[in-house]
Amino acid sequence: MKRPDSYPMLREPPYAHAVTRWDKERRVLTCEYNGRPTIAIAIPGTDPVDYRTSSDGDLQSDPLVQQIYVIVKQPVTATVTFQLSGDAVNMRPQRAGDEQAVLGQVGHPLMFGVNGLYDIAQDLLMEWQGGPWQWSGTSLVRNAAGDLVASLTVEVGPAPWFVNLRPHYYRKHLGYAYHEPWNWRPKTTPIAGWCSWEAYRRDVSEEDFRTAAQFVSTNFKPYGMEYLQLDDGYQPPRIPSSLETNIAEDWLSTNDRFPSGHQGIVNIAREHGLKPGIWIYTYVHNEEYARVKPGFLKDPVSGDPLEGEWIGFVVDCLPETLKRYVTPSFEGYRKLGYAYVKTDGLRHLIYDGLHEAVRRGLMTNGEAELRFRRYVECIRRAVGADMFYLSSWGTLTQMAGIADACRIATDVDPSWGKMRMQMAEAARWFHTNRILFINDPDHLCLRAKYEWSRSAISLTSLSGGLFMLSDAPEEYDEQRIALVKKCLPPMETYAGETGPLDASMAAFTWTKAHGAAFTAARDAEVKNKDDVTVEKLVTAAGRYPTVDNDHPFSTLWAFHFDTPARRWCVAARIATTPLRSAAIHLDALGLDPEQTYLVFDFWAQAYLGSVCGRLTCRELALGDCQILAFCLAADHPQFMASSRHVSMDAASLKSQSWADGSLTLELTGVPGTREDYWVHAPRRYRAKGCSINGKPASCSHDGEAIKVGVAFQADTALVKVSFELL
Repeated sequence: MKRPDSYPMLREPPYAHAVTRWDKERRVLTCEYNGRPTIAIAIPGTDPVDYRTSSDGDLQSDPLVQQIYVIVKQPVTATVTFQLSGDAVNMRPQRAGDEQAVLGQVGHPLMFGVNGLYDIAQDLLMEWQGGPWQWSGTSLVRNAAGDLVASLTVEVGPAPWFVNLRPHYYRKHLGYAYHEPWNWRPKTTPIAGWCSWEAYRRDVSEEDFRTAAQFVSTNFKPYGMEYLQLDDGYQPPRIPSSLETNIAEDWLSTNDRFPSGHQGIVNIAREHGLKPGIWIYTYVHNEEYARVKPGFLKDPVSGDPLEGEWIGFVVDCLPETLKRYVTPSFEGYRKLGYAYVKTDGLRHLIYDGLHEAVRRGLMTNGEAELRFRRYVECIRRAVGADMFYLSSWGTLTQMAGIADACRIATDVDPSWGKMRMQMAEAARWFHTNRILFINDPDHLCLRAKYEWSRSAISLTSLSGGLFMLSDAPEEYDEQRIALVKKCLPPMETYAGETGPLDASMAAFTWTKAHGAAFTAARDAEVKNKDDVTVEKLVTAAGRYPTVDNDHPFSTLWAFHFDTPARRWCVAARIATTPLRSAAIHLDALGLDPEQTYLVFDFWAQAYLGSVCGRLTCRELALGDCQILAFCLAADHPQFMASSRHVSMDAASLKSQSWADGSLTLELTGVPGTREDYWVHAPRRYRAKGCSINGKPASCSHDGEAIKVGVAFQADTALVKVSFELL
């Protein structure tokens, strides 16, 4: 059968090998996947070229791995061009290893040594091996058709240089079977808000909610905080409350502490310019109701309603049951005006409820899976496409294609064990962030020891996780209010690495052995009277094999920013275990070790100088952090960092330009506030003048670092610094 000249572009990409063709005249090996050109390898010279063709390159049938490689007798430098959909990222094809940073990205940067590209829209991973290579540019570039294009040069020769293609990568290779990005993508806009749970727990009242709304609106709304979410505590004390009520009716009711009902809750948020969010659980705790009403699973021997741990009595999740008990409450929330819904207990519904039914012979594993999907699909339909949907808790493969966010860690409080799990699990689950859903590390408790709080909020902001505060307003002193402002808004960060989940370290040892032992008051005094040593704090979330490395897993991150204004990297050292003074090798951050970078320490507000190859960093006590910006050195003055945002500065720098001996910065800010901005000037330059919005201003020199203080009278400012050559 003759191969067609071209293939159609399918909505669902084929789970099949790519098609390769050799153009003898142009000496280009092309690869086509899903009807689009995907790889072009241009090989100079005249030597014969050996290469894999068609399905001859299948390495493994399921999950499918296809190898495409080239061999030439005499080494030459080949140019390889990749063309992907408009929804694609540079991706390291494995997770962070010893001394490697966990990689994240904002925009479409190309990172040094990161030998993979992931086409999110097609669920296609490509990675290459076999010879020295380097990117031809710094970013994935969008072409006229809207596709993203990247190219590299590589040394090819008698040993094979090859590309591995993994179609349906997250679906088949990693097991997220419901990930169908060609049909549905989660919302990727960063979420920032306040949640009532850890602040008030079940004692929350309407007045508490109103006080929080006023506090959030006054202090954090100007910096990008949008949501106010009411958690457990508003509903009647038992669900359902009686045999005469429907489960959904009770969730749409409130107890005496909320006299204005759900409409009052929604109105409080809206009156303060915030979007209202609501919590709901999957449990049913009224045994009599479960015994006499339809739609509940029964034990096959006793006939009693089936009960599961944390879930109560288990609904059968059949269509009529969902229509009766589930759809009305979620449709009701949407009609009331809620913009955000947090559905709790979903992990317990499937594993402690439906799979309890499997254990008792009531259904098969496949049926349990199907019924759970019906349940969560029912919620998605009821809340609609616009409402933000958080699945809590447990990062469930079954939520792919439905939830906008999934919680990846336990209920967090100000104790070290739980805060450490929050940060360690953010690293372990990072491969899913904005690929499958936004990762939710659970709420941020800033009444903990200040250094712990600073680490957690810095990491959540930079990694782009769900950013939800959960302390009572009176817990925020001026220092903590300032801390929040410098981390708002959270970034739209995508995973920059992928691979199977690492289960070689413990996540949950805090639960039984250490949970309440290390609760810290805001003044950092340990409330527990036992002799709590650093050794105990270090082991509160379990040891793991890399604990004695300079940078064990979860302690080193690198976030690469590619914005219209500039290209830079922010490295985060997070002391989930105490960190000794040690060197960071730049290639471990995805930076070229042969280049020179300017380094700025955000929390110290200090320029550390220029570095090439590696940077020696100070030791960090348990729970502390160091946030460092790396900017490629230039031969002329350029923007370096700011006090405004922990990203230094994806929040306020809109553009910079160097022309005619002057550096011009276009900034945005919050009116009535003052921020410092740092410019780097090579030694042969000296600042001779500065203006802000056309008016003369002062700046200060500290060696090569120039600081300009900007008082924002409006939400924009134009800073111009002029220089002279020495």
